Parts: sequence; C-alpha cells; structure tokens
Amino acid sequence: MQEIFEYEHPFVCTDAVIFTIQTKEPSSYRKLPEANLRVLLYQRESEPFKDTWCLPGGFLNIDELPEVNIQRKLFAKTEVDDCWLEQLYTFCDPKRDPRARVISIAYLGLIDEERSREFESKAKWFDTKELSQINFGFDHRHIAEVALERLQSKIQYTNIALHLLPKEFTLTQLQNVYEAILGKKDQAANFRRKVMNMVQETERYTADKGHRPAKLYIKKRQD
Repeated sequence: MQEIFEYEHPFVCTDAVIFTIQTKEPSSYRKLPEANLRVLLYQRESEPFKDTWCLPGGFLNIDELPEVNIQRKLFAKTEVDDCWLEQLYTFCDPKRDPRARVISIAYLGLIDEERSREFESKAKWFDTKELSQINFGFDHRHIAEVALERLQSKIQYTNIALHLLPKEFTLTQLQNVYEAILGKKDQAANFRRKVMNMVQETERYTADKGHRPAKLYIKKRQD
C-alpha cells in the first residue's frame, strides 16, 4: 500500500470577507441617511503582492481547525475579535498563489456599524462599489465578489442582514442595509411587508435630535 507521505500535499489557508455598513448623515433633515456596504482589507507588507490589499487570513497550523484559524488570523491582521462568520466556498485554482499550491477556505463575515469603527488601526474599510478599482493581491477580488453575490442572495430568503445592525434598530436602518447590499431602492410599505416576519417591535423609540422619534425593533425570536 502506498504511503500517504509519498503524495504531494497542498497548503491550506483561510480568508475572510468581512462586510459592514457605513451610514452617512444627510445634510438636511428632510433627506434620509445614505448607507454604503464596505469590506475590510489589510495591506500586505511582504512578497508576493507586496503593498496590495488583501483579505485577512492565513495558513492553517497542522493541528488547527479552519474556523479556529480564521478567528485567530482575523484578530492578528485586523484586530476583529468577534463577528458573525459562515463558510463561503473553497477556492482551489492551482495558480492562485505563485509560491505553491494553496487551497483557501473562505468565510463570509458580517459586523454591525457601531463595532466596525473599532477596526481601522491595522486594516481599512473599502466601499464595495470600488472593488474593481482596488489593487488586490492573489485572487482576493474574485473571492470578495463571490462573497458579495452570496450576501445579495441570502438576504432575500434569510434574516442574515440583521447581523449588520445593532441589537435595537429602526425599520429605516434595516431598509438602508437591504438597499446598500442590493443596490436598489424599495417602497417603504412594500419593504415593511417583506421583513415584518423577522423583526419584533419594542416599546422604545429613537431620541435623535432634529429627527422625529422612530420605533425601535429587535430580531424576532424563533420558537
């Protein structure tokens, strides 16, 4: 029987596509806030692809699970220590890394806007509308595009978008998230009908100065 060490072994790494929402306050109270979807990248300091922008991640240790590795690498490269993650896809083009045969287990991650402001000391948030203009390393632009497509698909049949919001939020905030991800507007009444099965009213309202108080909602508990 042929011994396993007689075969060539590929390297295995993880990469994470972490999205958040950035809300810009309007210049006039008559206008609604503008929300943009952003992705977290770090700049490589060594070859290959030195000075390009890359997704956080790295090589697995021999005794390490991918889900443990990606959390460790996320913190090391971006200081993100807690966010929602799910496995996205396995990227295995033989030429994706010029150093060796490297297989990447990619993850889709979401983090709410309030917490995302903590993580720009070692990394940078980019607007997803700029993906084609960013100088990416490896195949990371392709991975980011696949993650964006997955997110756009899943928000239409799951409550995944709620991971981009704080614990309490308004329906306008939720609608802004959907519109930022899908890139299209929706009528408020129509949108409410779509999402009311995933949210629950509270007795609380916003208290923003200059704006009419708005009802706050939370994620609906699943029975």
